[in-house]
Order: sequence, then structure tokens, then C-alpha cells
Amino acid sequence: MSDFVFLNPVWLIGLLPVALLLAWLALRKKQQSLIAPHIAQALGMYHEATATYKLILLALCWTIAIVALSGPSFDRQLRPTYSPTAARVLVMDMSRSMYATDNQPSRLIQARYKAVDLLNHWKEGVTGLVAYAGDAYTISPMTTDTATIRNLLPNLTPEIMPYQGADAARGVKQAIQMMKDAGLAQGAIILITDELDTHERQEITDLLSGTRWQLAILGMGSRAGAPIPTENGALLKTTQGQTVIAKANFDDMKSLAQSLHGTFISVQLNNQDVDTLVSATQINTAKHQISGKQQVANRINQGYWLIPLLLIPALMLFRKGLIFGCVLCVLSTGMMPRVQASPWLNHNQEAKRLFDAKDYQQSAKQFSDPDWKAAAYYRSGDYQQAIEALSSIKSPTPRQQYNLANAYAKHGDLQQAIDLYQQVLAQDPDNQDARHNLDVVKKAQQQQQQQQQQQQQQQQQQQQQQKNSNDAAQNQSPSSRQQQKQQWQSQQGQSPKGQSQTNKSQQAPRNSSQQKSQSQSQSQSQSQQSEQTQARRQPKDTQSQDDKAPKNESVKRSQLHNSSENQPGQTSSAQAQKRPADPEFRKLEQVENARDPSRLLRAELMLQAEQKEPPEDNHKSW
Repeated sequence: MSDFVFLNPVWLIGLLPVALLLAWLALRKKQQSLIAPHIAQALGMYHEATATYKLILLALCWTIAIVALSGPSFDRQLRPTYSPTAARVLVMDMSRSMYATDNQPSRLIQARYKAVDLLNHWKEGVTGLVAYAGDAYTISPMTTDTATIRNLLPNLTPEIMPYQGADAARGVKQAIQMMKDAGLAQGAIILITDELDTHERQEITDLLSGTRWQLAILGMGSRAGAPIPTENGALLKTTQGQTVIAKANFDDMKSLAQSLHGTFISVQLNNQDVDTLVSATQINTAKHQISGKQQVANRINQGYWLIPLLLIPALMLFRKGLIFGCVLCVLSTGMMPRVQASPWLNHNQEAKRLFDAKDYQQSAKQFSDPDWKAAAYYRSGDYQQAIEALSSIKSPTPRQQYNLANAYAKHGDLQQAIDLYQQVLAQDPDNQDARHNLDVVKKAQQQQQQQQQQQQQQQQQQQQQQKNSNDAAQNQSPSSRQQQKQQWQSQQGQSPKGQSQTNKSQQAPRNSSQQKSQSQSQSQSQSQQSEQTQARRQPKDTQSQDDKAPKNESVKRSQLHNSSENQPGQTSSAQAQKRPADPEFRKLEQVENARDPSRLLRAELMLQAEQKEPPEDNHKSW
């Protein structure tokens, strides 16, 4: 009895009603003993003894049920344990050819995506990560935490590799060594690469022939190949000046995998390549031998021995209809949230009934099939939910792609709809519905683009007109307006009504002098306007200094003043550029660089490279 425990002691709280019932019965019996039975019966305080016995029997059954639910346990049981021994190492090519763009957006980015998809499928066992270029390096040792490896993948680039080149055999050798160091005797090696030459294939064959290491190859790139862009935007060239075209030798990769009883598949647009690699690397390892260290002692729940004691009272209650009534109440309560639900229909059948009744939102919530769920959301007008439901399908059929394109078109994403329609027509050229919808969506896209262009042009014209009017209003002074008015009046020959002919003759030379002065003032105002426009383009401090200059200065003096003030500002800005940066700012840059995960990873690879001998030149710079 010293080893007796309750596995679920919380259920013992259910004994409180029994204690209250017994206390009430004791108090009631005491009250009845103080009053004569015939008087207690007249007052309604006396009952038959059978009622008390029934309550006691009910309390006893309740106590037995609570004790059974609390899980009494008297002893333990030893059970063998098994740990999954599946192991795999992801070996990724980090040569410069992975920058080729025949796999959009590049081979490197597509390889990262495929690696993430593989890690999401590997839920059990241990996983490692190796990257290779001229030599191979451990990025992550064998671990059960695939999330850590996923965080490292975005930082993998050819720039962090200590030696440029490509040697896949070194990557395979590093993967084997990692699994041996972890105490493993078998495992899978997933090689993601775009090219294997004869020397690499021979070395990989020597490493894996006759062993329990399984090889799976994911071929990146294409047979036609693509040029390799560099950092400055140019294309990589050979020493003879020819553009390098990185081609993938899929046939050689496939022959290597077949010779080693492995798996090869080229990169696919869908997840077929990932599914193939996952199914090929599921290793059925032998179970561990049962020993003392591999056994665990579990408590045995022995409360089920109390269940037979409850069968006889349950039969008595069933005969009176109490159990049937309780079950009926539970079923009716459980069906209350469901509108007009039937207990004889499953979720999909009930959802189909709601779909036929045009209750699309409620039916979409109950459908488990993504096709029907998307159809319900589409009918209800919730196109975003329909897109999400159809996008969750891993390998969609042409019909599902057609429905997804319709949802995108209704949602307003016309370009995505066009791409999907074209994919459907590539698989099924006779699909007239897809062809018709493609033409409609293309016309709608053209109209939308034309409307956007017209709106942009109108906005630009309005902004330009507003800008011109503002500039004209700012640049035109009251004196210049008066001079323009006088010039217009002089050109029209207007004069006061009471003016004589002699005055007109006398006014003529004066007008000529006014024209000269007006032309000079106009030239001055033009020069001032040009100065103002230049002042707007200058920094704010220079413009403030120009505003402090006297207004009655001549044009030449003001220009000289502006040039003399602009020179110190220009020299100061040039000196600021030549002047060394603030030491504190340099420290901040160093700290930020130290936080960069790619720099930390490169430093770690450099440390690994220092502990190894430099690789031999295999004349593969890319």
C-alpha cells in the first residue's frame, strides 16, 4: 500500500457533493427523531425509509465512479522505449554557378526553398547541414532542431566560402564524417548541386559503394544552362573572354544515383521533387535491443476494476429510463449550435446540405475537402478564402488550377490569373473555358492599365500646372506687374482723355526712356528670378545668408556675394567628405557587422578552414 497513488486526484473533488448529502441526511434524521412520526408526516418532514436508502445507494455509486475516475494505482509496469534513428545530411552546392538564373530567380534561391521544404517534412530523427565549394564545411552538426538549420539557410552564399570552386566529393565525405562522429552507422545524404564532373562522380562512388549510406540527388539548373551574373551586374567570363554558360549534366547525375541504388530528380516547379526525396530517404532502421536503460516504468491505472460494481445500479436506472433520458439530453445539447443538423449525417454531408440550401459561409466552415470549401467561399463572394483553400493543395490538377485562376480574377489579381490560365492551357490546350477567360482577363488588364496611365497623366498635368502657377505668382513682383501694365498701355497707345497733342509729343521721348528703364528693370528682375531659383537649389543655410543681403545691391555685386558665400559651403562639404568618420560611428558599424549572421557564419567557416589543409586546385573556379 505504500506504493498506492491516484493518477488523477483532481476527480476527488467530486466527493464533496456526497459529503454534503450525508450531512443533510444525518441532520434530517435528527430532526425527525424530535417530532412524532404522525406529526412529521403531517408537516411533510417524514418520508419512507426507502427514500433514504435510495439516496445512500446513489451516494455509494457516485463515490465508486469518482474513485474509478481518479485512477487508483498500486504498482508499475516496465515498457520498452524506442528512439527514431533516422539520420540525414543536407549537402548544398555553394559554387558561383548557383547564381545562374535558369531557375528563377536563381539556382541558389530555389535551392534554399527546396531545402526549407525538405526540413519541414523531416519531423523525426537527426539532421545536419554541409556546404561546399572548393572545400566542404559543417554549417550545422547533427541535431533534432530543424528550426536552427532553417535560420541558417538564408545566410548561405558563395561569398562566405573560404575557397571558391566546386568539389561535391568533399561535401559527401564531410557528411559521412558528421554521421560517424554522432555514432550513426547508416543515414541518407541529400546532395543539392547543379553539376558533377567525372572526378567528383568517381570519388563519390568510392565513398558510398558497399556502405549503408544512401544517396539522393536534387539537380538544379537546366540542360541548356544560363550565364552567371557577377556582383557588378556583368556576366562571368573565362580567361579567353568568353561568357561562361553553366549547364546541368542531369544524365551523369542520374547514372551516378542509379549505380549507388540511390535517387535522382531534377528541380520541379511544384513539390514533386521534395516529395520524391522525402519518400526516398525514409530509412527503416532496426529497433534498439530492449535493455534496462531503454525501459521506462509506467503507472497502471487500476480503476477499471471498479466499473463492474456500477453495472447493476446502471441497469436499474436504465429500466426506469433515466440513462436514456440523460443520453438524449446530451445529444440534443450537443446539436443546439448546429442549425437544423441531423445526427445521421457527417460533417461533409451536412455541409453539402447547407451548400444546396445556399448557406455558403456555414457550409464552407464544415467542409474538409479543399475543393468544396473553395467552391463555397467562391459562391459566397469571399474570394480570398477561396484562394487560400485552393492554394493549400500541394499538387493541383488542371481543374483546380482553373478554379484558382477564376478566384484570382474575381479578387482582382489579374496577372496571377493570367499565369494560371496559361498553365492550364499548357496542360490542356482544348480547354475552351480557360481560353475564353484568359482573353477576358487580358482585355480587363489592358483597360485597367490604360485607366491607370490616364490617371497618372492627368495627375502629372495638374501637378505641373499648379507648380507653374505657383512659380509665376512667387516670381512676379508688384513693380514688374505695374511695368508690364504700362508697357501694354504704351503699346496700345492709350492716354488720358484730356491730354493734348503736344503733351503726347512730349510724352514720346519720355516713353522711350521709360522703355529703356523698363527693359533694364526687366533684365534685373529676370536676373533676380534666376538668382532666386538658384537659391532654392542651394542648401538652407546658404539661402538664409542670401536673404540677409541688402536689396538695393546691383546684379553684379549680388552675384559676387552669392559666389563668395557658396564657395565656403562647397569646400566645407568637400572637406566633410574627405574627413575621416567619427570613431564612435566606426565602432557602431563594427558592432552591426558583428551582428550580421552571414559574417558570423563566414568567420566560423574561416576557423574551420584554418584547421584543415588548403584544397588542391581542381581548375573549377565557378
